[in-house]
Amino acid sequence: MATLKSKIPPQAIDIEQAVIGACLIDSRALDDVFSIISNPDVFYDPRHNIIFKAISNLYNRSLPVDLLTVPKQLNDAKKLSKVGGSSYLIELSTITASGAHVAYHSRIILQKYIARKMIDFCTQGIAMAYDSSVDVFDLIDTVSSNIDNLTDTSTKGHSSISWHDAVTSVPKRVEFLTNNQGIVTGIPTGLAATDKHFNGWQNQDLIIIGADNGMGKTAFVLGNMIAAAKANHPVGMFSMEMSVTQLAIRAVSTQSQFHMNQLMRTGFEHDYYFPKLTSVVDEVKNYSIHIDDQPALTVPEMKRKARSMKRKYNIKLLVIDFVQMFSGDKDIRINISEAARELKNIAKELDIPVIALSQLSRDVKNSRYKIPSKHHLKESSAIEEAADIIGLLYRPKYYGYTRYQNQDVYQTLKLKNNENACLIVAKNRNGALGNVGLHYIENKTKYVNPQEIEEPVTVDTENNPINNEKDDLPF
Repeated sequence: MATLKSKIPPQAIDIEQAVIGACLIDSRALDDVFSIISNPDVFYDPRHNIIFKAISNLYNRSLPVDLLTVPKQLNDAKKLSKVGGSSYLIELSTITASGAHVAYHSRIILQKYIARKMIDFCTQGIAMAYDSSVDVFDLIDTVSSNIDNLTDTSTKGHSSISWHDAVTSVPKRVEFLTNNQGIVTGIPTGLAATDKHFNGWQNQDLIIIGADNGMGKTAFVLGNMIAAAKANHPVGMFSMEMSVTQLAIRAVSTQSQFHMNQLMRTGFEHDYYFPKLTSVVDEVKNYSIHIDDQPALTVPEMKRKARSMKRKYNIKLLVIDFVQMFSGDKDIRINISEAARELKNIAKELDIPVIALSQLSRDVKNSRYKIPSKHHLKESSAIEEAADIIGLLYRPKYYGYTRYQNQDVYQTLKLKNNENACLIVAKNRNGALGNVGLHYIENKTKYVNPQEIEEPVTVDTENNPINNEKDDLPF
């Protein structure tokens, strides 16, 4: 059996010649090549590496690239003889008639390069693994970083549709929206009002959900995750605050009639509740939800793991709980700015919606009725710049404001009878602002559709109506 040392590294010299030749004779080929290949090291043949550097130098300065300028560039750098002189450049120009297939050929060259680098990284990793002086966690970080960088290289060549095709497709999209009879086009949220407002969470959007501590940010997003999973959209989550076990208990509670207190602290008063619990567990455990609860996650780790989730599970929605928890060695403002920017980038790269939860600053306590605004987000400028949607959860009762003692709060928020909470849409890049009315069930930490709640009206000693929240749990 041949050893690795005796094997020829992955390469495609003839295709490298065709790509270089196309660059020399067809200026239209240059944009296609440079959209895929930016690093001269992608070329295996040293001559092609040198020639591509010369072509890059001319291209980046918006100078002509042809059989006159490239030899001159090489000659000025005293490298013309190293590539075989002008005669070799002329030979390359005769290999291909045009740049018609140059994008396809460029991807082949990039694939060969990635294969060679993978061999190098694996060889390095094996050597480090055998070295007893190397810390195993340093080994993991080195290998992970190498793979992450290689993944960045492999994303080169992503091409958007043309402007002509994008504009042409607009009537078709409008026709689809007109005829879909209210069907959600994005990832369903599990709440009719939010689905109507946003038409579901849309691909490539960064959605920031902010709220005061204890307002139910995780409860809101967990409902979104379950709704997506029920609709056969796999979900990924990075939970840096709550463990997978805690989230699992919450999920079982929201999908059953059991109180959170029963599942987390007291247990059941009667054994005959267990069959129902088992039935709910059997359903919930099969949801395609994939949670990483590593604390103090760094942004590069998040990117690597998100890409892995996309490859392994084909996730259609990614959730971050929460953006201020990312670890880093820089000032908190820089860390949050980097996190927000990269979350938007990963939404575009993976072509999925990304929901990131955010804390609010203490300044929210100074606002009227403590109603939040987007400037109350911690490090709001960096987050606001990156976000496509900013939604702020608010529940008047959380601060002791009741409907009949503080009617103006509910009127300000335009909350209807069964709406005891709302999502304040403070930014919506592709849609309307406003307040989306919701209903929150405290003992299940769950946001639900207000129309699902039937609340009895009673009368107090002063004959004033009191709207009591219904406890719809039988236990």
